[in-house]
Amino acid sequence: MLSLMRTFLALFAILLQISCQSSDSEPEPSYGDPQAPMGRILIEELYYAGSPAAAGSDHYNADQFIELYNHSAEPVDLSGVLVGDVYGLAGEINPGYSPDSYATSDPERLYFENLWRIPGDPGDVVLNPGETFLIAQDGTNHQPFSSVDSSGADFEAYVASSENDADYAVANLESVHYTAGYDWLMTVFGPSVALLEADSIDELEDTTTEDGWWQLKSIATSRVIDAIDTLMDDDSGAYKRLPDSVDSGFIYVSGTYSGESVRRVREDGIPTDSNDSSVDFELSSPSPYGL
Repeated sequence: MLSLMRTFLALFAILLQISCQSSDSEPEPSYGDPQAPMGRILIEELYYAGSPAAAGSDHYNADQFIELYNHSAEPVDLSGVLVGDVYGLAGEINPGYSPDSYATSDPERLYFENLWRIPGDPGDVVLNPGETFLIAQDGTNHQPFSSVDSSGADFEAYVASSENDADYAVANLESVHYTAGYDWLMTVFGPSVALLEADSIDELEDTTTEDGWWQLKSIATSRVIDAIDTLMDDDSGAYKRLPDSVDSGFIYVSGTYSGESVRRVREDGIPTDSNDSSVDFELSSPSPYGL
């Protein structure tokens, strides 16, 4: 009888332990099918200014990145989504420069200097609710020249055609249209960045600037998932590259190589999205991989 009691108590202890472990561990969330990114994906953070002097370098700009955020309650399919920087000066960088964007002359379209594609077939690249997604210029640890470590980025912009760009372990974006140098350097004076729907790639149109210097790709603004207009300073509003229907404002950092990023504002934990970057974003320190 005593032996049976001991056996019963031992089994009860095991069952109790299993029950406690089950209650302590949260079940894996169950999601439905991945949804389209329109209305669900936002630009969370943009870091373009570059880092100040450090470790013997007078400036450093290979640490630029774009971070996306799924603010919806559903998984989102990012496969095939396009990302790029829009054509135009960020301000009067040199005396005599004047606005040259298409924001006023053709407000129904965006004109890109460079465009990249997140590779994959539908369903290959999925971002779950509340998660972020990092696109790096160079997917490596930039310390000690910068505080940014992009070695855990989801994708990097590797320029294979330059034969000078380092190909790090991070997966590569696909180049759709490229006009920059050996590396995708967004202007440190303030780029305008936009995300496009995956199937818009078939609607891109070729354009040459009036001076014949730049070959661009244009797309209807209705295809924009999200965008942000950044410029050189508060006096550079005339240089806006994004029409008001896409972004009615703009934001700027304190200067080039300031080590500052711009991050989306949150109210009660909810990201603001008024399509006005002067309201939706604020200055921050670059902090990839989450909120």
